[in-house]
Amino acid sequence: INEEWVVGARNFCNKLWNATRFVLMNTDGKDCGIEERSDAGYLDFSPADRWIVSTLQRTEADVAKGFADYRFDNIASSIYKLIWDEYCDWYLEVAKVQIQHGTEAQQRATRRTLLKVLETILRLAHPIIPFITEALWQTVGPLSGRTLDPAGDSLMVQAYPVSQPERIDVAAETWMTQLKSMTDACRNLRGEMQLSPALRVPLVMQAPSADGQALLQSFAPYLQALAKLSEVQVVNALPESPAPVSVVGEARLMLKVEIDVAAERERLSKEIARLEGEIARAKVKLGNESFVARAPAQVVAQEKERVETFEGILQKLGEQFDKLQKT
Repeated sequence: INEEWVVGARNFCNKLWNATRFVLMNTDGKDCGIEERSDAGYLDFSPADRWIVSTLQRTEADVAKGFADYRFDNIASSIYKLIWDEYCDWYLEVAKVQIQHGTEAQQRATRRTLLKVLETILRLAHPIIPFITEALWQTVGPLSGRTLDPAGDSLMVQAYPVSQPERIDVAAETWMTQLKSMTDACRNLRGEMQLSPALRVPLVMQAPSADGQALLQSFAPYLQALAKLSEVQVVNALPESPAPVSVVGEARLMLKVEIDVAAERERLSKEIARLEGEIARAKVKLGNESFVARAPAQVVAQEKERVETFEGILQKLGEQFDKLQKT
Protein backbone atom coordinates (compact mmCIF):
# COMPACT_ATOMS: atom_id res chain seq x y z
CA ILE A 1 0.00 0.00 0.00
CA ASN A 2 1.27 3.46 -0.90
CA GLU A 3 2.22 5.27 2.32
CA GLU A 4 0.98 8.61 0.96
CA TRP A 5 -2.45 7.06 0.41
CA VAL A 6 -2.52 5.91 4.03
CA VAL A 7 -1.58 9.40 5.24
CA GLY A 8 -4.30 10.87 3.05
CA ALA A 9 -6.88 8.46 4.47
CA ARG A 10 -5.81 9.37 8.01
CA ASN A 11 -6.17 13.07 7.20
CA PHE A 12 -9.63 12.40 5.79
CA CYS A 13 -10.74 10.67 9.00
CA ASN A 14 -9.32 13.55 11.04
CA LYS A 15 -11.27 15.97 8.85
CA LEU A 16 -14.52 14.08 9.48
CA TRP A 17 -13.81 13.87 13.22
CA ASN A 18 -13.10 17.61 13.50
CA ALA A 19 -16.15 18.48 11.40
CA THR A 20 -18.30 16.45 13.78
CA ARG A 21 -16.76 18.24 16.77
CA PHE A 22 -17.66 21.58 15.17
CA VAL A 23 -21.24 20.46 14.54
CA LEU A 24 -21.67 19.18 18.09
CA MET A 25 -20.22 22.39 19.56
CA ASN A 26 -22.83 24.39 17.66
CA THR A 27 -25.84 22.10 18.11
CA ASP A 28 -25.64 20.18 21.39
CA GLY A 29 -28.04 21.74 23.88
CA LYS A 30 -29.35 24.25 21.33
CA ASP A 31 -32.59 24.55 19.38
CA CYS A 32 -31.88 22.62 16.19
CA GLY A 33 -35.40 22.55 14.79
CA ILE A 34 -35.50 18.75 14.92
CA GLU A 35 -39.08 18.71 16.17
CA GLU A 36 -41.47 18.71 13.22
CA ARG A 37 -43.63 21.86 13.42
CA SER A 38 -45.90 23.66 10.99
CA ASP A 39 -45.29 27.16 12.39
CA ALA A 40 -44.73 29.67 9.60
CA GLY A 41 -41.20 31.01 9.86
CA TYR A 42 -40.03 28.35 12.33
CA LEU A 43 -37.31 27.26 9.91
CA ASP A 44 -35.78 29.56 7.30
CA PHE A 45 -33.48 27.55 5.03
CA SER A 46 -30.90 29.49 3.04
CA PRO A 47 -29.82 28.67 -0.53
CA ALA A 48 -26.67 27.15 1.01
CA ASP A 49 -28.75 24.84 3.23
CA ARG A 50 -30.77 23.70 0.22
CA TRP A 51 -27.58 23.30 -1.83
CA ILE A 52 -25.87 20.88 0.56
CA VAL A 53 -29.06 18.81 0.82
CA SER A 54 -29.29 18.78 -2.98
CA THR A 55 -25.63 17.76 -3.27
CA LEU A 56 -26.26 14.96 -0.78
CA GLN A 57 -29.05 13.57 -2.99
CA ARG A 58 -26.76 13.50 -6.02
CA THR A 59 -24.02 11.77 -4.04
CA GLU A 60 -26.46 9.16 -2.72
CA ALA A 61 -27.46 8.41 -6.32
CA ASP A 62 -23.80 8.12 -7.36
CA VAL A 63 -23.09 5.76 -4.45
CA ALA A 64 -26.09 3.57 -5.35
CA LYS A 65 -24.80 3.33 -8.92
CA GLY A 66 -21.35 2.45 -7.61
CA PHE A 67 -22.74 -0.45 -5.60
CA ALA A 68 -24.81 -1.63 -8.57
CA ASP A 69 -21.71 -1.57 -10.80
CA TYR A 70 -19.38 -3.00 -8.10
CA ARG A 71 -17.25 0.15 -8.47
CA PHE A 72 -16.15 0.61 -4.88
CA ASP A 73 -13.50 3.09 -6.01
CA ASN A 74 -16.23 5.36 -7.37
CA ILE A 75 -18.19 4.98 -4.14
CA ALA A 76 -15.21 6.04 -2.03
CA SER A 77 -14.42 8.93 -4.38
CA SER A 78 -18.00 10.28 -4.31
CA ILE A 79 -18.17 10.12 -0.51
CA TYR A 80 -14.73 11.72 -0.18
CA LYS A 81 -15.71 14.66 -2.41
CA LEU A 82 -18.99 15.19 -0.55
CA ILE A 83 -17.36 15.22 2.88
CA TRP A 84 -14.10 17.02 2.17
CA ASP A 85 -14.87 19.34 -0.75
CA GLU A 86 -18.51 20.24 -0.17
CA TYR A 87 -19.53 19.68 3.45
CA CYS A 88 -16.27 20.58 5.23
CA ASP A 89 -14.60 23.09 2.91
CA TRP A 90 -17.74 24.99 1.92
CA TYR A 91 -20.87 24.28 3.91
CA LEU A 92 -19.30 24.42 7.37
CA GLU A 93 -17.74 27.79 6.52
CA VAL A 94 -21.06 29.13 5.25
CA ALA A 95 -22.84 27.71 8.31
CA LYS A 96 -20.54 29.72 10.59
CA VAL A 97 -21.79 32.92 8.95
CA GLN A 98 -25.43 31.89 9.24
CA ILE A 99 -25.12 30.89 12.89
CA GLN A 100 -23.31 34.12 13.74
CA HIS A 101 -25.42 36.59 11.76
CA GLY A 102 -28.71 34.85 10.93
CA THR A 103 -32.14 35.27 12.49
CA GLU A 104 -33.37 32.70 15.00
CA ALA A 105 -35.21 30.83 12.24
CA GLN A 106 -32.10 30.86 10.03
CA GLN A 107 -29.85 29.68 12.86
CA ARG A 108 -32.33 26.92 13.70
CA ALA A 109 -32.47 25.81 10.06
CA THR A 110 -28.67 25.84 9.81
CA ARG A 111 -28.25 23.70 12.92
CA ARG A 112 -30.87 21.27 11.64
CA THR A 113 -29.12 21.02 8.27
CA LEU A 114 -25.71 20.55 9.89
CA LEU A 115 -27.00 17.64 11.96
CA LYS A 116 -29.27 15.98 9.41
CA VAL A 117 -26.69 16.04 6.62
CA LEU A 118 -23.87 14.86 8.90
CA GLU A 119 -25.98 11.99 10.24
CA THR A 120 -26.78 10.89 6.70
CA ILE A 121 -23.12 11.21 5.69
CA LEU A 122 -22.10 8.90 8.54
CA ARG A 123 -24.59 6.26 7.39
CA LEU A 124 -23.49 6.73 3.79
CA ALA A 125 -19.78 6.32 4.60
CA HIS A 126 -20.21 3.47 7.09
CA PRO A 127 -19.45 0.60 4.66
CA ILE A 128 -16.18 2.34 3.68
CA ILE A 129 -14.98 3.58 7.09
CA PRO A 130 -17.04 1.59 9.63
CA PHE A 131 -15.26 2.25 12.93
CA ILE A 132 -15.01 6.03 12.99
CA THR A 133 -18.51 6.48 11.57
CA GLU A 134 -19.95 4.16 14.24
CA ALA A 135 -18.20 6.09 17.02
CA LEU A 136 -19.40 9.46 15.73
CA TRP A 137 -22.92 8.32 14.91
CA GLN A 138 -23.55 7.16 18.47
CA THR A 139 -23.61 10.86 19.44
CA VAL A 140 -24.84 12.46 16.23
CA GLY A 141 -27.65 9.98 15.50
CA PRO A 142 -29.81 10.59 18.59
CA LEU A 143 -29.09 14.34 18.51
CA SER A 144 -30.37 14.52 14.93
CA GLY A 145 -33.64 12.90 15.95
CA ARG A 146 -32.84 9.64 14.22
CA THR A 147 -35.25 6.89 15.24
CA LEU A 148 -33.24 3.82 16.10
CA ASP A 149 -33.93 0.61 14.24
CA PRO A 150 -35.74 -1.99 16.36
CA ALA A 151 -32.99 -4.44 15.44
CA GLY A 152 -30.50 -2.51 17.54
CA ASP A 153 -28.82 0.80 18.25
CA SER A 154 -25.73 0.26 16.10
CA LEU A 155 -25.18 2.31 12.97
CA MET A 156 -24.56 -0.98 11.19
CA VAL A 157 -28.26 -1.91 11.32
CA GLN A 158 -29.70 1.51 10.42
CA ALA A 159 -31.36 2.11 7.06
CA TYR A 160 -28.90 3.01 4.30
CA PRO A 161 -29.47 6.43 2.68
CA VAL A 162 -31.48 6.52 -0.54
CA SER A 163 -31.48 9.49 -2.90
CA GLN A 164 -34.63 11.63 -3.04
CA PRO A 165 -34.57 13.31 -6.49
CA GLU A 166 -37.39 15.68 -5.51
CA ARG A 167 -34.99 17.34 -3.05
CA ILE A 168 -32.50 18.27 -5.77
CA ASP A 169 -32.57 22.08 -5.97
CA VAL A 170 -31.01 23.40 -9.18
CA ALA A 171 -31.58 27.04 -8.20
CA ALA A 172 -29.71 26.56 -4.93
CA GLU A 173 -26.89 24.76 -6.76
CA THR A 174 -26.60 27.69 -9.18
CA TRP A 175 -26.53 30.17 -6.29
CA MET A 176 -23.75 28.23 -4.55
CA THR A 177 -21.73 27.90 -7.75
CA GLN A 178 -21.84 31.68 -8.10
CA LEU A 179 -20.79 32.18 -4.47
CA LYS A 180 -17.85 29.83 -4.98
CA SER A 181 -16.79 31.72 -8.13
CA MET A 182 -17.03 35.06 -6.31
CA THR A 183 -14.99 33.73 -3.40
CA ASP A 184 -12.32 32.30 -5.71
CA ALA A 185 -12.18 35.63 -7.58
CA CYS A 186 -11.62 37.55 -4.33
CA ARG A 187 -8.90 35.13 -3.25
CA ASN A 188 -7.23 35.42 -6.66
CA LEU A 189 -7.30 39.22 -6.41
CA ARG A 190 -5.63 38.99 -3.01
CA GLY A 191 -3.00 36.70 -4.50
CA GLU A 192 -2.36 38.98 -7.48
CA MET A 193 -1.88 41.93 -5.13
CA GLN A 194 0.25 39.83 -2.76
CA LEU A 195 -1.85 40.80 0.25
CA SER A 196 -1.12 39.17 3.59
CA PRO A 197 -3.76 36.59 4.61
CA ALA A 198 -4.09 38.48 7.90
CA LEU A 199 -4.93 41.77 6.16
CA ARG A 200 -8.66 42.45 5.83
CA VAL A 201 -9.51 44.87 3.03
CA PRO A 202 -12.79 46.22 1.59
CA LEU A 203 -14.38 44.71 -1.52
CA VAL A 204 -16.40 46.75 -4.01
CA MET A 205 -18.78 44.91 -6.37
CA GLN A 206 -20.73 46.20 -9.36
CA ALA A 207 -23.66 44.62 -11.21
CA PRO A 208 -25.53 46.13 -14.19
CA SER A 209 -29.07 45.45 -12.94
CA ALA A 210 -31.13 45.74 -9.77
CA ASP A 211 -31.57 41.95 -9.68
CA GLY A 212 -27.82 41.50 -10.06
CA GLN A 213 -27.15 43.91 -7.21
CA ALA A 214 -29.66 42.09 -5.00
CA LEU A 215 -27.86 38.82 -5.74
CA LEU A 216 -24.51 40.38 -4.83
CA GLN A 217 -26.01 41.66 -1.57
CA SER A 218 -27.02 38.10 -0.71
CA PHE A 219 -23.40 37.02 -1.19
CA ALA A 220 -21.92 39.89 0.85
CA PRO A 221 -21.85 38.39 4.40
CA TYR A 222 -20.46 35.11 3.08
CA LEU A 223 -17.76 36.78 0.98
CA GLN A 224 -16.70 38.91 3.93
CA ALA A 225 -15.98 35.77 5.94
CA LEU A 226 -14.75 33.42 3.21
CA ALA A 227 -12.41 35.93 1.53
CA LYS A 228 -11.33 37.67 4.77
CA LEU A 229 -12.69 41.11 3.89
CA SER A 230 -13.26 44.08 6.17
CA GLU A 231 -16.49 45.05 4.38
CA VAL A 232 -18.38 44.46 1.14
CA GLN A 233 -20.04 47.25 -0.85
CA VAL A 234 -22.37 46.86 -3.83
CA VAL A 235 -22.22 49.95 -6.06
CA ASN A 236 -23.52 51.18 -9.40
CA ALA A 237 -20.00 51.86 -10.71
CA LEU A 238 -16.54 50.87 -9.51
CA PRO A 239 -14.30 53.73 -8.35
CA GLU A 240 -11.43 54.91 -10.53
CA SER A 241 -8.44 52.96 -9.29
CA PRO A 242 -5.34 51.19 -10.61
CA ALA A 243 -6.35 48.14 -8.55
CA PRO A 244 -7.06 44.97 -10.58
CA VAL A 245 -10.66 44.07 -11.42
CA SER A 246 -12.07 40.54 -11.62
CA VAL A 247 -15.12 39.75 -13.75
CA VAL A 248 -17.49 36.98 -12.63
CA GLY A 249 -20.48 36.65 -14.93
CA GLU A 250 -21.97 40.15 -15.14
CA ALA A 251 -20.39 41.27 -11.86
CA ARG A 252 -17.13 43.18 -11.50
CA LEU A 253 -15.09 42.93 -8.30
CA MET A 254 -12.34 45.18 -6.96
CA LEU A 255 -10.41 45.20 -3.70
CA LYS A 256 -10.28 48.76 -2.41
CA VAL A 257 -6.59 49.07 -1.64
CA GLU A 258 -4.25 52.03 -1.99
CA ILE A 259 -1.55 51.15 -4.51
CA ASP A 260 1.94 52.57 -4.98
CA VAL A 261 1.73 52.77 -8.77
CA ALA A 262 5.49 52.89 -9.39
CA ALA A 263 6.20 49.95 -7.07
CA GLU A 264 3.32 47.96 -8.56
CA ARG A 265 4.60 48.57 -12.10
CA GLU A 266 8.02 47.28 -11.08
CA ARG A 267 6.52 44.22 -9.39
CA LEU A 268 4.36 43.41 -12.41
CA SER A 269 7.32 43.85 -14.78
CA LYS A 270 9.35 41.31 -12.81
CA GLU A 271 6.46 38.85 -12.59
CA ILE A 272 5.70 39.19 -16.32
CA ALA A 273 9.36 38.53 -17.15
CA ARG A 274 9.40 35.48 -14.86
CA LEU A 275 6.26 34.03 -16.44
CA GLU A 276 7.54 34.65 -19.96
CA GLY A 277 10.68 32.72 -19.04
CA GLU A 278 8.66 29.83 -17.59
CA ILE A 279 6.48 29.68 -20.71
CA ALA A 280 9.49 29.78 -23.03
CA ARG A 281 11.23 26.93 -21.17
CA ALA A 282 8.09 24.82 -21.13
CA LYS A 283 7.50 25.35 -24.85
CA VAL A 284 11.09 24.36 -25.63
CA LYS A 285 10.55 21.16 -23.67
CA LEU A 286 7.25 20.44 -25.43
CA GLY A 287 8.87 21.19 -28.78
CA ASN A 288 11.47 18.50 -28.13
CA GLU A 289 10.18 15.41 -29.96
CA SER A 290 12.38 13.13 -27.86
CA PHE A 291 10.87 14.46 -24.61
CA VAL A 292 7.30 14.12 -25.89
CA ALA A 293 7.95 10.60 -27.15
CA ARG A 294 9.70 9.29 -24.02
CA ALA A 295 7.95 11.13 -21.18
CA PRO A 296 4.81 9.59 -19.64
CA ALA A 297 1.61 11.01 -21.12
CA GLN A 298 0.68 12.42 -17.71
CA VAL A 299 3.92 14.43 -17.53
CA VAL A 300 3.38 15.86 -21.02
CA ALA A 301 -0.22 16.77 -20.15
CA GLN A 302 0.93 18.49 -16.94
CA GLU A 303 3.50 20.51 -18.88
CA LYS A 304 0.85 21.64 -21.36
CA GLU A 305 -1.45 22.56 -18.49
CA ARG A 306 1.34 24.62 -16.91
CA VAL A 307 1.75 26.58 -20.14
CA GLU A 308 -1.99 27.28 -20.33
CA THR A 309 -2.08 28.39 -16.69
CA PHE A 310 0.96 30.64 -17.07
CA GLU A 311 -0.44 32.18 -20.26
CA GLY A 312 -3.74 32.93 -18.51
CA ILE A 313 -1.95 34.62 -15.61
CA LEU A 314 0.33 36.48 -18.02
CA GLN A 315 -2.66 37.89 -19.90
CA LYS A 316 -4.20 39.20 -16.67
CA LEU A 317 -0.91 40.74 -15.53
CA GLY A 318 -0.43 42.34 -18.95
CA GLU A 319 -3.88 43.93 -18.76
CA GLN A 320 -3.14 45.21 -15.26
CA PHE A 321 0.24 46.60 -16.37
CA ASP A 322 -1.38 48.43 -19.30
CA LYS A 323 -3.94 49.88 -16.90
CA LEU A 324 -1.16 51.17 -14.63
CA GLN A 325 0.66 52.70 -17.59
CA LYS A 326 -2.37 54.91 -18.20
CA THR A 327 -2.52 56.01 -14.56
